[in-house]
Amino acid sequence: MNNIFSEKAWEDYTDWQMKDKVIVKKINELIKDINRNGLNTGMGKKTY
Repeated sequence: MNNIFSEKAWEDYTDWQMKDKVIVKKINELIKDINRNGLNTGMGKKTY
């Protein structure tokens, strides 16, 4: 599955890759979980 980032999100993501490996690991885990389980279930906190 392809993931699409907005330009700003991609800038942040690549910046975090250089500065904060813990954040990148968490983002990658969330993306994998969303790809497996969809947006309505899984490990992410719902904000609505």
